[in-house]
Amino acid sequence: MGRYYRVSKKLTEDMVTEILQEVTELPDVEKAEFVEDNTKILVLTQEEKYPDVMTRIVNIFSRVGKGCELSFAGFAY
Repeated sequence: MGRYYRVSKKLTEDMVTEILQEVTELPDVEKAEFVEDNTKILVLTQEEKYPDVMTRIVNIFSRVGKGCELSFAGFAY
């Protein structure tokens, strides 16, 4: 099962590319992709790994996205 997270601000294409590269390089991320015109990101990992994975992803978004934040938007089945 995956989870969708809403992106708090508009990201440039360069930011999107860099974020995706860093996120997909994380060892426990099975899949990550932006959806809905880069306003959400879908993240797939094992259920018990979400806290650690999302802590790292939130930090990546904040750093690369210049303060961009994520909020939970729903489950993907």
